[in-house]
Amino acid sequence: MRKTLKILLLILFITSVIGDSIAQKKKTNKTATTQRSTTKKKQTAKSKKNVKPSNKNKIKPSASIKKEPLLDTVASKTVVITSAFKPSLQYAAKINFTAATEMNDSTKVPISYKVPSYNLFFSYQPIAIQPLALPADSVKGWVNHQRIKIGAGNLNSFYGEGKFSFGDGKKSITSIQADYLSSKSTIFAQQYSKLNLDVLSILNSSADLEWTAHTFFNSVTQYKYGFKPSTLNYSKDQLKQTYNTVAFEVGLKNKQVNEAGISFHPQLSFYRFTDNYSSFENNLILQAPIEKELTKLLSFKLVFNADIANVSLQTTPSRNITNNLYSINPAVVFSTPDVKLNIGLRPSWDNSVYTMLPDITAESKLKKTNISLEAGWVGYFNKNSWRSLVSYNPWLGYFSTILNTKIREQFFGLKGVVGNHISYSSRISFIKMDNQPLFLNDAIDGKSFETQYEPSMKALKLHGEFGYTLQENLSFFGAANFIQYNTPSINSEAWGLIPIEITASTLWKPLKDLQIKADLFYLGGSMYKTVTTPISRLSPGLDLNIGGEFSVKKNMNIWLQMNNLFNNTYQRWNQYPVFGFNVIAGVVYSFK
Repeated sequence: MRKTLKILLLILFITSVIGDSIAQKKKTNKTATTQRSTTKKKQTAKSKKNVKPSNKNKIKPSASIKKEPLLDTVASKTVVITSAFKPSLQYAAKINFTAATEMNDSTKVPISYKVPSYNLFFSYQPIAIQPLALPADSVKGWVNHQRIKIGAGNLNSFYGEGKFSFGDGKKSITSIQADYLSSKSTIFAQQYSKLNLDVLSILNSSADLEWTAHTFFNSVTQYKYGFKPSTLNYSKDQLKQTYNTVAFEVGLKNKQVNEAGISFHPQLSFYRFTDNYSSFENNLILQAPIEKELTKLLSFKLVFNADIANVSLQTTPSRNITNNLYSINPAVVFSTPDVKLNIGLRPSWDNSVYTMLPDITAESKLKKTNISLEAGWVGYFNKNSWRSLVSYNPWLGYFSTILNTKIREQFFGLKGVVGNHISYSSRISFIKMDNQPLFLNDAIDGKSFETQYEPSMKALKLHGEFGYTLQENLSFFGAANFIQYNTPSINSEAWGLIPIEITASTLWKPLKDLQIKADLFYLGGSMYKTVTTPISRLSPGLDLNIGGEFSVKKNMNIWLQMNNLFNNTYQRWNQYPVFGFNVIAGVVYSFK
């Protein structure tokens, strides 16, 4: 037992000695590696300034550990423990500073930029308009509208009007209109009445042809109240004059250019003009324009005109007057979006007298603008007839002959638009007129006017137009003519011709159901003379008319018209003052 114990102790001792030797060998290798690393770090730290090793991290001498010897023959071992070196920076003093915001820099630094300049021009050049077929609305078709308008006012005024339309709006449309107006003032025989009846029919065929049939009847009754002296004793029947016109017009045109590039629009008209003394005038007029497209820019047109008139005056003695005028107008037309040039001639036969007249016009649009310039040298005839002379001067007396006026005009003008609402045009013309009719009071009492033809007369004419449109709520249009008549060759003045004429009209819709219209007329006084008065000029005339229409029910409106608000009884023709202030009002009823 004791011997066994000694053997176990000996085995434990030997095992301990061998373990310590192996551990000591490992520590020795580790210490050598650590010392080499420490030596290298010291050399690096000495090369830096202000870097000192910390006292706390100084290497201490290695401590030796002694163990009590065992009761065996193994030699003692020594273990050396060395700690790792930890270098650190020396503590430095902090820099003192004041907590303040940065000062604003108000200094302006000039900086130049070089921006290239680009000139941009936009010019709207409209292309030629081509008619297109409008598709029919399958939901809502053509609706025929009829209406009746009646009214009454001072000066014993009465007005009646009726408008009716028929047809489907595709193949045929027929409209009928009739109106009547009468007034009477306090001046003896200053009264008149007017009746119009008009029927217009348009028929469309399957071959793209449009037929137009137009017929109308017009009757005017008035009295020659402008006699001097006013003490003359006339009955109304002696002063009464009635003019009636019956007309028939037929026209045909192709709605689109045919396969041969030809478009045409012939019209044939017949007028019969009569008075209450059984005198009459028959007038047949044929106009046949035709145009042929040669290229996209070039076309040829030809217009033939024939105006045949015969007048029979039941006077003592009776007189028959024949007045015929024929003309042919061939021309070549060059047309582009910016330039249009018409070069043609107009050979004419005025009662068998041949005359060659020019027909040259040019129009050009300035680039990058909305302005167009126009110029021309044209010649034409104003066909005078009994009917046309009465429409110009309703107090015309009897005459022995009718001459047509030959006009040669050289003009220059411009026209254009501003924005989307304003349009304007102006023209200056130099005109030479042959056989211009002039009007003088007769030598008896002045109630009728004699027609005198001036063989040669020149005039300078200035014409201007201005228009403004704002959708359908507001529109304005004005026109002015200033004409300076040079001294005629035979007559001393241009009797009865207006030197200044200004017209203006406006339409305003302040409300959906309210519409207001105003018209302004200014006429410069014409020259006149009588047996008892020397050469004089009439006072200018100013006439302002205002009217309105207001909807009170779905199919009923009320309307008001006031004429000559200034009550200016000026004289357009000598010895014939116009009506004064006149107001008339009534209702309009519409139905289907």
